[in-house]
Amino acid sequence: MSEYQAGQGEREALESARAEMIAQRAAYFRRLEAIARIADLGTAVNGGYRSTESLIADRDNLDFADAKRLVAEAVDLCARRSLLGEALPARLPGTGAALAAGVIDPAHVKIIRETMEHLSGLSTPPPPDELAGVEATLAEKAQELPPQMLRKLAKAFVDGYDPDGAAPPEGENTRDELRFLRRKDGSLTFKGTLHDPLDAEATVEVFGVLSARAGADDERSLERRQADAFKDLTHDARGPRGLATDARKEHDDPDPAGSPSEPAGDDSEASDNEPDAPDAADADDEAGGDAPPALIPEPRRVESGNSGWTERPGRALLTITIDHRWLCEALQDKGGYGTLDSGHHVDAATVRRWACDAEIIPMVLGAQSEPLDVGRSQRTAPDAIRRALNHRDGGCAFPGCTRRPRRCEAHHIQEWLQHRGATALDNMCLLCRHHHQLLHHGHWTIQMINRRPWFTPPWFIDTDRRPRPGGRPRVPT
Repeated sequence: MSEYQAGQGEREALESARAEMIAQRAAYFRRLEAIARIADLGTAVNGGYRSTESLIADRDNLDFADAKRLVAEAVDLCARRSLLGEALPARLPGTGAALAAGVIDPAHVKIIRETMEHLSGLSTPPPPDELAGVEATLAEKAQELPPQMLRKLAKAFVDGYDPDGAAPPEGENTRDELRFLRRKDGSLTFKGTLHDPLDAEATVEVFGVLSARAGADDERSLERRQADAFKDLTHDARGPRGLATDARKEHDDPDPAGSPSEPAGDDSEASDNEPDAPDAADADDEAGGDAPPALIPEPRRVESGNSGWTERPGRALLTITIDHRWLCEALQDKGGYGTLDSGHHVDAATVRRWACDAEIIPMVLGAQSEPLDVGRSQRTAPDAIRRALNHRDGGCAFPGCTRRPRRCEAHHIQEWLQHRGATALDNMCLLCRHHHQLLHHGHWTIQMINRRPWFTPPWFIDTDRRPRPGGRPRVPT
């Protein structure tokens, strides 16, 4: 794995493209400054226009919506002057300075402005100093994160200050619909909508697994693979233990005693007049046990001799993430929410509903938000380390990649066989198949900084070879 060597012409082309990008971003900011001066001078009113937006739309041959956005960006990012001539600071000074330097893109600006507008519009907005800190942090992180990852970081800020905002409206699931249309030729078309984020998450996860390519020679399109996955689900439901078979059996074989809600019992079962069998808690009391109830229920496992068949297949896996300082000081947090594998947030009430039938795994975090109770020694990542990687990286750790943990592989930063790297959390990260192969080509390198993976690009991506943070973006603590 040798470093890629390019010719002088390639280097000049790459450096020229970067210089043009920086100049274009800086010119965009200068354009906003000019619009801000037009607004300060009252040019629109002097020229007979009702607003600066209308003047900009006619002058630059733009749609009114685009002109309105430019004027709003100028108000937020540029220093202004009041009617009395007093200098007014920019509302978002960090974002304006970064755009003027050409180190962030207008796409980053859009995300930061939307986030700050949302936070400022809350019924109980954060204090001004905290708002200024959020804006400064987003402007700084925008220089490292692509817009899609910056949006996730911004959403984490919003959910931290407004955890109830993730709650679905009352009766949201009653709006779900799925329509089937049978054509004359016998074919079937259908469309529908699932409004509950958890239902949507489960559906996407199932189809993501079933529609994966069968191998390197699988040339089916994504649409074709998803259609085949739907057919597989339908055939499975009609199988011996499928949902459709069970429902048909309940409908066709009602209880002989005329009570279809209760299954027919055999001779060995207790009659309705006999007392119910004692549950586990009653059994402990009868045995004289006085064990206190567990704070976290014991995960339910598949019983031996059950051939791997569970009573309720497809149950959720709920990871309870507890900050170590919170655990030690027993402080009351100001709110909470659940984070799905896709990064979408759901309200605490929805998480509690799913927790009724979930396998619960506790994960304690230290001061650096690193998992504490994980395994350390083994060539392949054990379940504990894998769960810790899922939590820390949130999916493929490569900067800008959004592949979910299920589609990722655990990669040793120091290779296990050749360089005798440890199978430990501080020597591993999650990578999707594409970026795993890219890393093994040798052009990108990984190093752990503050217990998180950072990726150093090759010179033809960044001539300064500045490390980029990997994994899911984190709100500073």
